[in-house]
Amino acid sequence: MLLHTFLFVFIAEMADKTQLMMMALTNRYRMKSVILGMMLGVIIISAFSTLAGDLIGDMIPMQFIKLAAAAMFLGFGFFNLRITKEESKGHHIFSIAFTFILAELGDKTQLATVALSADHMDQHLQVFLGASLGLIMANIFGIFAGKFIFAHLSEDSVKVVSSFFFFLFGSITLFEAYPAAPFFYIIYSILIISIACMIYEKSHKEIA
Repeated sequence: MLLHTFLFVFIAEMADKTQLMMMALTNRYRMKSVILGMMLGVIIISAFSTLAGDLIGDMIPMQFIKLAAAAMFLGFGFFNLRITKEESKGHHIFSIAFTFILAELGDKTQLATVALSADHMDQHLQVFLGASLGLIMANIFGIFAGKFIFAHLSEDSVKVVSSFFFFLFGSITLFEAYPAAPFFYIIYSILIISIACMIYEKSHKEIA
């Protein structure tokens, strides 16, 4: 059961939004902090999913979770355009862990862990270990891939690309919780792009 859960979660997590978010975070934080924060988040969400995942919807409204996750992703996107190398050296393990947990709540890998746990009530430990290892290995792969990709881009390109990921998944999460009319999507996109451009330009002027 451990191997089955590991392979299932590992494959499901590949190219998932959480993995891409971890890739983007390698630009904002040191790799060690991202890995430790991710692992802490994995342990918490895997334990929660294995033991009480079916109660998530009753305890915390999913719309609230998605709104909080969207706000954090968008906030990271804006702040990432201003961050300096000195700021990125700080340790923010708990912040990364919290981000990971928010991103995983209601995600397909989290729901898969809940389902596997419900189908194998006598093998909770194996499900927990398999899910944890699957998430950790998939996201470590993403973190190293992000570090490698960003190492071959200019600093400005890294900021723009990583912020794009934050904006993209923040927006997807927001509109999953609160669908809107097509016209609103256009206004929203223009607003996000305008604010991002202003922050980016202001950051360059301050450096100059």
